[in-house]
Amino acid sequence: MSTNSLRIFILAGEASGDIYGAQVASELQKLTDVELKGWGGERMVEAGVSISKHYKELAFMGFVEVVKNLRTISRNLSTCWSEIEEFKPDAIITVDFPGFNMRIAKKAKKNGLKVFQVVSPQVWAWKAGRVVDLARDFEAVYPVLPFEREILEKGGVSAHFMGHPLLDELERRESKKGGEKLLALLPGSRKQELEKMLPTMIEVTKKLQHYTPVIAGVPGLSREDYKLAIKAGIEVAWGNTRMLLAKSELAIITSGTATLEAALLGVKHIIVYKTSAINYAIAKAVVNVKHIGLPNLIAGKQIVPELIQGDCSAESIMKEFEKLENSNSQIEEFNKLREKLGSSGASRRIAAHILSGLS
Repeated sequence: MSTNSLRIFILAGEASGDIYGAQVASELQKLTDVELKGWGGERMVEAGVSISKHYKELAFMGFVEVVKNLRTISRNLSTCWSEIEEFKPDAIITVDFPGFNMRIAKKAKKNGLKVFQVVSPQVWAWKAGRVVDLARDFEAVYPVLPFEREILEKGGVSAHFMGHPLLDELERRESKKGGEKLLALLPGSRKQELEKMLPTMIEVTKKLQHYTPVIAGVPGLSREDYKLAIKAGIEVAWGNTRMLLAKSELAIITSGTATLEAALLGVKHIIVYKTSAINYAIAKAVVNVKHIGLPNLIAGKQIVPELIQGDCSAESIMKEFEKLENSNSQIEEFNKLREKLGSSGASRRIAAHILSGLS
């Protein structure tokens, strides 16, 4: 690395953030001489980022879990900032994970550092006051949902919709193969999600004898975490969730980025979600949205069934599957969804815009 190269610190706190961070990192290296350090996961390492802490040590799901782990979160914030000070970057790129990243951005701004946020906090759903902080602390914010740009700009944020980075991941769409009918099960990327979702998903497989269920194993989790499924004779496949989805006839997916991935791959699916009673009660009180699934949020209506909390039972899932098996309306809506998200190349456009802000 030459002495004249840029130094950029990339901070991602979740699996999806690791993917998007890796994409932007790869594009930055194509465009300029850059040294990249940060926090993230395997994908960012593969993209040439020197990672000092894995995202699996950072992600706490739910209000209660965050409160329980405040000391750990505070320690992580302090460690992260110390590493940034030691690295002396020209800029910081934060990816999603707003509860943590916005605290780092505030400190960075006070110290004269430029911060760029990939994936906007969902200020239209809750914590609308974050718009003020986004306008104050970030050089630019890159929302990935088309309707977010206008909302952010009205709040004074330098917002730029460049498309959704997930489209870059899906440029090479896997073709479906004949043979056995696969049912993809995606119970989530965190242990808390597995504990809530696995038992229900396993119960569903007992009722769908004409499908072969396969669980998408998450990097960072072990076979022990999936012991209920393994005991039930369900295969756990690691390494290529996208290929599994693309080959599947149907899928049950815990709410998250994977729901949008399934939609863009044209896979019929149902969105499910369960959390603790107290987390759900708090979320109901503070979150102002009609839908939780990304395909539904982008479409502005429910195109994928959402079975949440008490509605998330094997019986309810089976009822929705019976509707899906006999209809192609979901696939038609997915085609419209892809058009709304623009063209691929979002990561390249984001990287170029960041560099223009540093010149």
